[in-house]
Amino acid sequence: MTVTLSGITKSFGPNRVLRGVDLSIEPGEIVSLVGENGAGKSTLTRIIAGAYQPDSGQITLDGEERKFSGPQDAMASGVQVIYQELKNNLFPQLDVASNIFAHDGAGEFGRMFVNKDKMHARAAELLSQVGIDVDTRLPVGKLSFGQQQLVQLARCLNHSVKLLILDEPTAALDDRESELLFAQVRKIQAAGVAVIYISHRLPEVFALSDRIVVMRDGRVSKTGTAAELTEAAVVAAMVGGEVENFYPKEHHATDRVRLDVQGLESAGVNGVSFKVHAGEVLGIGGVMGSGKGDVLRALFGLDDAAGTVSIDGKPLTLKSPRHAISAGVAYLTPDRQAEGLTLAQPISHNESLATLGAITRNGIVALKRERDRCQEISTRLSVKCNSIGDAVGTLSGGNQQKVLLARCLLGNPAILLMEEPTRGVDVGAKAEIYSIINDVAAQGVAVVLVSSDLPELVEMSDRVLVMRGGSINAELSSDALTQQSVLEHAMETVSR
Repeated sequence: MTVTLSGITKSFGPNRVLRGVDLSIEPGEIVSLVGENGAGKSTLTRIIAGAYQPDSGQITLDGEERKFSGPQDAMASGVQVIYQELKNNLFPQLDVASNIFAHDGAGEFGRMFVNKDKMHARAAELLSQVGIDVDTRLPVGKLSFGQQQLVQLARCLNHSVKLLILDEPTAALDDRESELLFAQVRKIQAAGVAVIYISHRLPEVFALSDRIVVMRDGRVSKTGTAAELTEAAVVAAMVGGEVENFYPKEHHATDRVRLDVQGLESAGVNGVSFKVHAGEVLGIGGVMGSGKGDVLRALFGLDDAAGTVSIDGKPLTLKSPRHAISAGVAYLTPDRQAEGLTLAQPISHNESLATLGAITRNGIVALKRERDRCQEISTRLSVKCNSIGDAVGTLSGGNQQKVLLARCLLGNPAILLMEEPTRGVDVGAKAEIYSIINDVAAQGVAVVLVSSDLPELVEMSDRVLVMRGGSINAELSSDALTQQSVLEHAMETVSR
């Protein structure tokens, strides 16, 4: 199916989000949409998917103008969407088969009484087409993120997909799961399906795309084939100029040990030991399920743990986040919306949540003190907002992440634990977060960085621990630190 968009505009109140966008996608073509958060990518794809109506412009499918009345109308025409947030597409408590057929009603398998055996058999058949073999009676929430993405892909196949839109599908996946997803997308492409792919990860955009379309301020600012363009040219088109020194790593490590971990044990962690020095950025890498994120959860008191941990020579009790915060530990969660932020609450409230004791007297929050502290940290971290009284849910992903960072830094931590600090943020916000990491390290804070973004992990760390199966498989110092070396040890493809 050939999809053509001509002169698409869209405004929300006074905010003009799309300003006359022209775009075409041919059958069997993968077109990547890239741009900073707020560039208009998601709004454009939601118009194609029938979730929004354009203010003006035209959409044609195989030369026929269409005006979708809603998502179901678009789905009936063969348009399918896989969103970044799995909670928008899947029901974790329902089994895999029920999720695959959630939008179909029971007609295919009986109206009065559902033929469960037939439904599960059909689900298994669809899953085999996307390359996974799982029990279709399992709750889908029990599957890994990568498997859940493929369940969504199986659902699309059941609807005779003609245009597939993928919005940040690898944001929560490791490299191995991403490659499995890419293989299935290429199979769908080979079958003649048109694909729109949205991602902030430029290496995968170049590896997967036939054509790349860059958006900026609601317009198409650049387009070209993956062979014609370079990453530098794409970034420049996204931000309106050259971005110098994208990974501005500075080295501030000293000889003083700030964090000493010995024999750490918890769910997913088996006897892990390491030290982090003042001013050092210690990276921890590994595939999903390796235990890398579990280490941070244990250190912050989120999971039951055993072992010996000390900060500046003082023992840390691994009981709860409250104990960790009191000892000078801050933790940046990987899922800002589900675990970190209260989206309807003001920026100031979100930033001060972890340090309310510093601004509370006799159980009453000193509002002026809160405003002053939050205004200062928001300015320092360049949080873009009209006021710190704005609801944090109105901010872009990058600015939401900076609000979480502000919360971490308001307590003047000795140890900063960061898990996937740039997940789901645009190129400009990434560069700002990297600069913040440098500034924090320069102040003598010991930083532990867990990331599935290999370039980020390698370029921003002084050294990297590679985990596999809950244990440290390798320690890579700066002279041995490359993306390839991290992958080899994560997958254990090197001799030991």
